[in-house]
Amino acid sequence: MFLESFRHLIEIEALKRENQQNLERISSENKRISDLEQRRSKTLLQNDDLRLEEKNLKLEEIQYQIEDWQLRLNKLTSQLSMAATEKEQLAFESQIATVKKDIENNEALYFEKLEKSEEIQNQIKENEEFIKGSLTTLESIKKEVQENVTKEQTIIDNRNKRIESLIDLCHPSLKSLYLELEKKFSPKSRPVGYLIDKKCNACHMLTDSMLKNSLDEGRSIETCPNCGRLLIPETARVY
Repeated sequence: MFLESFRHLIEIEALKRENQQNLERISSENKRISDLEQRRSKTLLQNDDLRLEEKNLKLEEIQYQIEDWQLRLNKLTSQLSMAATEKEQLAFESQIATVKKDIENNEALYFEKLEKSEEIQNQIKENEEFIKGSLTTLESIKKEVQENVTKEQTIIDNRNKRIESLIDLCHPSLKSLYLELEKKFSPKSRPVGYLIDKKCNACHMLTDSMLKNSLDEGRSIETCPNCGRLLIPETARVY
């Protein structure tokens, strides 16, 4: 009585598994877009951080300090030539030595940070080239993805029409129970289990011989006493 309907359910479940594969391909296609968009966003944020890092190097501030120290050095050098005593001369020479050391340290710091600034500028330029070039790539990928997704969706839609026709061919009682269980188990798992060697292949619950015989002969509709899935007998399988 129910064997033919069980066979329809087997085909329905197979078609739905195939649909899931198509949906995974659609997800993979869309991920191509999101991955590139995320990379572009990340690169834009990286450039913002790089510009802030360059600003914090304070190159102009160090340069102004060096110029101030140089002016002081020039002034001390001029004062040294006018020193009236040996004590004054030694004092000016000491100050000159200190200022020269400060200039030397600041110049070393300046060139070190200048080198870092050049590295940052190169990285910013490289990022900007990627952002500009990837925009064209992104548009191309979007077009390609749209075509691929449309193809996959068309396959799914056609398959769904077959699924709907098969559901309508099922015995009303079986159809009603199947649709009810589908809502209960979706989307984490399937609503059916196969009865193999008296066991539900979904939860491995052992059933009694009377249930198995009735199901194998297509005389009844049974659910697993443990997991509640609709049981399909092996006799309904088409090998």
